[in-house]
Amino acid sequence: MKDTAITRKVKDIEEWVIAHRRDFHLHPELSLQEFRTTAIVKEELKKMGLKTIDLGETGVAGILQGKGEGKVVALRGDMDALPVTEDTGLPFTSENPGVMHACGHDTHTSMMLGAARILSEMKEEFDGTIKFIFQAAEEVPAGAKAAIAKGILNDPPVDAIMGMHIFSDYPVGTAVVQEGPFMASCDSFDIEIIGDSCHGSAPWQGNDANMCAVAVTQALQTIVSRKNDVRVPLVLNVGTIQAGERFNVTSGKAVMTGTTRTFNEDVRKKVPEWMETIVNGICTAYECKGKVDYHFLCPAVINDQEVSAKVKVAAAAVLGEENVIRTEIVMGSEDFSEYQLLVPGQMVLLGTGNPEKGCIYPIHSNHFKIDEDALANGVAVYVQSALELLK
Repeated sequence: MKDTAITRKVKDIEEWVIAHRRDFHLHPELSLQEFRTTAIVKEELKKMGLKTIDLGETGVAGILQGKGEGKVVALRGDMDALPVTEDTGLPFTSENPGVMHACGHDTHTSMMLGAARILSEMKEEFDGTIKFIFQAAEEVPAGAKAAIAKGILNDPPVDAIMGMHIFSDYPVGTAVVQEGPFMASCDSFDIEIIGDSCHGSAPWQGNDANMCAVAVTQALQTIVSRKNDVRVPLVLNVGTIQAGERFNVTSGKAVMTGTTRTFNEDVRKKVPEWMETIVNGICTAYECKGKVDYHFLCPAVINDQEVSAKVKVAAAAVLGEENVIRTEIVMGSEDFSEYQLLVPGQMVLLGTGNPEKGCIYPIHSNHFKIDEDALANGVAVYVQSALELLK
């Protein structure tokens, strides 16, 4: 991190940010259950003199008014944890059995608090309004839609929004800032196959749902390899298959669940149609009945070119131009995309990886750890980006 007026302010509160991060990590809460986290964030925002707005039963926003009228910028961080049993050995390991901040939302929350604290102390130095969105339920995903429904992008209307996600794939001290398609959409599906069970010694007397499910699983991959344009990224994953009742009974029912990811809205809309055709055709061939329930969850993250350019300038100002990097598109998803449907926005990936400290595991791993030196970097990028976007 460079030595600037902003980074010096960040260094002054770094231990405060780390303490909050460790507290949130110690007490993780699942999606829509972030009551303790929300209460702490709201209390801190009020101490800073910010107006607070509830975004539902959980989730809160703080509104900071500068010295005069101007642009309206939103910063967003999410707060929910995952149903993962932690195995990191950290002294602040989760005290909530089976729940862990394995995706780093504890860091997003604490970094946003740090940014709010610094910017609230600078409010006489800029014109405009900053909205700090502490969002619930990103993992579901439902929190962004709930915040939007509460009107957080309105009154006054937001001109630009910036979000951040930590990533151990990139070394601490770096940040990924780039325009265009960035993170994939996320949808899910349930497929139910109904056959006719019979004794396992005489399978010809029934219609085996398991055999049909296996054929469907294999055939669905032809959507990726044959129906979809290979130049457009598409992932179709069957994650679970639950079927059968006993070793000597052919299966009468199979239930499959999975997810799809893409960057193209036209492809995204076609996938359920392609799936219906395959499932119906295979089921007919196996004399079974099939049903597809497809759920559109969140669209792709598409970073705005103008906002990206400004955030890139901001990140370079505090991290150094050589530490603002580009990466391949990410097939993971983020409901930050819901805001981008309405407001130009930029999602930043903040490097937290450090092999020397054992920070090598990917997000969602029960071994996931971060280099806490990244927290100060994140606060600085949040603060500098808000100021740049207000210009």
